[in-house]
Amino acid sequence: MPTNDAVPFLDHAHLTEADFAAFEQLFAAHRDGNDRAHPDWELVLAHTSHLGGVQQDSYAVFRPIGDRGSSLPNHWEAKVYLDEAGRVLPEQPGPPAPLPPLATALAAHLPGWSARPCPLNPGRDLAELTGRLWGRHPSQWTSATAPHSAFALDGPGGEHLLVVQPHPDGQVVLRSMLPDDAPENQYLWSPRPPDPAEFSAAADAAAMAAEVRERFAPAYQRAVWYARTAAVEDALVSLDDLSVAYVLPPNTRRFGEPEVFESAAARDHAAWQHLDVLADQGPHILAGIRAVTTAEDRLDPVIGPQLHRLHHAEDALAGIREVRIRWETLTTRTASDDPATTRIRSWAEDQRNSEAWSRSAWVPGMSLAVLAQDVTRRIGRPVPSREKQVEAAVARTERRGASFTAEPAPAASPPATAPRRTR
Repeated sequence: MPTNDAVPFLDHAHLTEADFAAFEQLFAAHRDGNDRAHPDWELVLAHTSHLGGVQQDSYAVFRPIGDRGSSLPNHWEAKVYLDEAGRVLPEQPGPPAPLPPLATALAAHLPGWSARPCPLNPGRDLAELTGRLWGRHPSQWTSATAPHSAFALDGPGGEHLLVVQPHPDGQVVLRSMLPDDAPENQYLWSPRPPDPAEFSAAADAAAMAAEVRERFAPAYQRAVWYARTAAVEDALVSLDDLSVAYVLPPNTRRFGEPEVFESAAARDHAAWQHLDVLADQGPHILAGIRAVTTAEDRLDPVIGPQLHRLHHAEDALAGIREVRIRWETLTTRTASDDPATTRIRSWAEDQRNSEAWSRSAWVPGMSLAVLAQDVTRRIGRPVPSREKQVEAAVARTERRGASFTAEPAPAASPPATAPRRTR
């Protein structure tokens, strides 16, 4: 079964019953406080979480050693989930669960939306389903015990919702799932997604669809927008700071001064995490701006020129993403930690960082941040039709003409800029 982990783990198809038995023995010894050894495997990491006295998930990572290590591809480690009794839950791909009738009925009442089944196999599937939830509300299932049914609703505005029935004949719960390219948690927890909504098992699909359309989807869009704009603004401010950071000449000692780097490679390494954020969030910000701007915006003397420069940001962000994709194999898929591989990976990261840094100068950061802030109040609201936009623009022009006087107009206020940190 493919894994979604950033670090690749062994596919369970490469493991045998003897391997699973070894995992259980080592895990049991770990829980008992014993340092038990095994000729083929060693325990690298063990994790168990509880909520309200109920085990939510338990997993362990094992490294092959000896002859077993040489017989496995790439010497990758194995990650397994275990139930409360300490038994391994092998990952076995199965056919997708059929969509319940409610999924079809909801999609029919929500034009542009689609429903898809969620894999509910014990182990990684259930743990990943929990990891996709957005919000502080706990899941109603564990990695070993699946809910009665669950399916995802995907909306035309990038919404990802989960419709889950934890128990047979129980309530149906509507929850938020993480958006695509979700920002890091420090940005994502600040805006709250809509609280879960509960419906009876016999609830009318039309009423549920109305809840999604009128409350849930707009609130979801606004929460995602706030998270994305916060992440982009922080990345742009950090890159602005790095653009004026001092890089020491060769063979110069550093005495711990802030914002001073021993080399350009060190500066580029610090910048990569912010460029990575822009590569993920930038396209969503661009799409959001274009989706809610109006014809009048393009005629505005302040906003119009910034809108006309958006294609420069789009080109620069596309270049950063291209750099990331081109170096991905060497920087993220080289799992071995032997010295030669480590040197190759370090060299590849330096090359990637340097190339991406050279593209960052072409991102018109402040314009992007200002536009994102300007359209925030429009996110989650219906966009007026083209005819309505033209009618509103004509009406405003006529009102301005009727109230025109010969008095000099007040000086225009300077455009807002993204906040900049104090050094």
